[in-house]
Amino acid sequence: MIVINNLSKSYGKNKALNGINLDLINGVYALLGPNGAGKSTLMNILALSLRADEGKILWKGAKRIEECGKEYRGILGYMPQQQGLYDGFRGVDFLCYIAGLKDIPKNKVREEVERVAALVNLSDRLRDRLSGYSGGMKQRILLASAIIGNPEIVILDEPTAGLDPKERIRTREIVKSMAGDKIIIIATHVVSDIETIADEVILLKKGVIVEKGSPADLCEKMNADDLESVYMRVFEE
Repeated sequence: MIVINNLSKSYGKNKALNGINLDLINGVYALLGPNGAGKSTLMNILALSLRADEGKILWKGAKRIEECGKEYRGILGYMPQQQGLYDGFRGVDFLCYIAGLKDIPKNKVREEVERVAALVNLSDRLRDRLSGYSGGMKQRILLASAIIGNPEIVILDEPTAGLDPKERIRTREIVKSMAGDKIIIIATHVVSDIETIADEVILLKKGVIVEKGSPADLCEKMNADDLESVYMRVFEE
């Protein structure tokens, strides 16, 4: 369980997050909102890449994630929005490197690399250098790096950006298959990516949660036919 309590973060005079409160248990959580809503800031704080100005995040309801150190990082899988990849690496080298950072036992690394590569449809390109990967392939190898080692918490920031329709569907199926025993948090502004897989949708606007609930509950509350209609009503200017 993750408890987010009164979390705030500013960049100069811009309030990126303003008093966020959430309780997260196993399931798929979708952060929806336009650019600048605070989605990536929240994810970076959860991934320990940023520090909040105010508030706290508790893991298992008891201890701040910053104080958990290696224990928390060991159960975390993170796919950032920006592709910070080493172009000189081959795909297999990159995944083995991530496996080492996650302390996956050496005798399990190759098996785990092959497993996640197959999931993201990159088995036949593992020996290619990342410099030769397309943008969509880079997204897929980042997804593989996030789920390698079977982490308990998976944070995906715009995971389908640059993917073709077939790979978007594959990504949704991967997330759906993992959802039973993990906390999965997906940030996106593409409603179709999460409408059928999210247990809870969290609508962020200018750093504030304006609505949250299951897709069905949100549609009922706003008398909308689908989640895209909910999105348009909440974020129309």
